[in-house]
Amino acid sequence: VYNNIALNDAVVSKGSVARVVRLDVTTEEGRLTKITGDGGIVSTPTGSTGYSLSAGGPIVEPTAQNFVISPICAHSIFAKSFVLSAAGTVTVAPADQNRKQVYLSVDGGKAFALKSGDRVRVARSRYETELLRLSDKSIYEILRTKMSGGIGYEK
Repeated sequence: VYNNIALNDAVVSKGSVARVVRLDVTTEEGRLTKITGDGGIVSTPTGSTGYSLSAGGPIVEPTAQNFVISPICAHSIFAKSFVLSAAGTVTVAPADQNRKQVYLSVDGGKAFALKSGDRVRVARSRYETELLRLSDKSIYEILRTKMSGGIGYEK
């Protein structure tokens, strides 16, 4: 029904402000977790320092080959992020009891409305992106500067 390529993330989230969404997250091994909250993010290492980090996910080294699954504003104190191999497929499915609209957004693009029974499957693309380094600064130096506003870190 819908196919896209992401550099950063795929987000499955609610449409209404005062509602929660229930998502079932699975891999080839079976159920990974259930998310109840504002939604879930499946990010790449490149995307791990964006929305996923803001939602409480880990920072993943850019050369790693992983997926990060992060709940968004989960309604459970036990909700945690997962770091998985990118060799498998992650499936995110809105639970049947959702009576509200659920959306998929890829890399912050236009939201695609999911229908009852839809499944979002995230797998590594056969395409690879090569990034150029324009300075001698490490990714960690860049992150420290961006995330702290330059305050509290020595050079």
